Amino acid sequence: MNPVPYYAQGSTTLHHGRDLDVLEAMRDESVDIVVTSPPYNMGLVPGGNGRGMYRPGASNKGGRFRDGYGEHDDAMPQDEYDAWQRKVLAECWRVSRLAVFYNHRPRVEHGVLRDPLSNDFGGIPLRQRIIWNRKTGIDVNLRTFCTRGEYVLFFAKPDMRLASHSASGMGDIWDLGMEVGVKDHPAPFPISLPLRCIEATGAASVLDPYAGSGSTLVAAQLAGITGMGIELEEKFCDLAISRLAQGVLDFGEAS
Repeated sequence: MNPVPYYAQGSTTLHHGRDLDVLEAMRDESVDIVVTSPPYNMGLVPGGNGRGMYRPGASNKGGRFRDGYGEHDDAMPQDEYDAWQRKVLAECWRVSRLAVFYNHRPRVEHGVLRDPLSNDFGGIPLRQRIIWNRKTGIDVNLRTFCTRGEYVLFFAKPDMRLASHSASGMGDIWDLGMEVGVKDHPAPFPISLPLRCIEATGAASVLDPYAGSGSTLVAAQLAGITGMGIELEEKFCDLAISRLAQGVLDFGEAS
């Protein structure tokens, strides 16, 4: 881990590096919560007459993931991807004091549903599965209903309690819509998602090991708490920094 962050301003820091390299250098329970959304391994899509996986064409629904995220091609063999993400989850669990909010999505492959990591999280206890209702979407065939809901998997430490009854009243279906104000990242999530996680837990610090366009860091800035991010792709580091500079204005446009 490079001890000098790529960006440090006030209570916000952003490291340009690999997820596990930075996570493994962090102390146990050094942040209150983790809020993150890893690459979904969408660089390959099911197709053909067999059971193979193929890179999508540029015009396909998954075409925006054809080239991955730059240095990460998002097209790993599924067992390798799952093993990698279990290691990342284990580190997120270790460095968090309260909880990990892990955004991922189900996927239908060759007519069969596959949940993230096949619901094997390496022994980390899943307290609740929250549904993020993105409210829109489209599928290219008539074999399935359109996937509009993604998961926010809520892994909580044994003593973790929500901040209030009002927080509990948020329920387990979050109608937050999609992020439409960020054009330079293929899969940003709305600032309202990490803001809700921060509000519900009363967290004073948050980490996002896949900082991407910087939604979690902007949410931390808006909430007035400590925010830390890790991002492999330098162009996304610069995008996150640009959004941090916009701050409240950015949130107003996205909400």
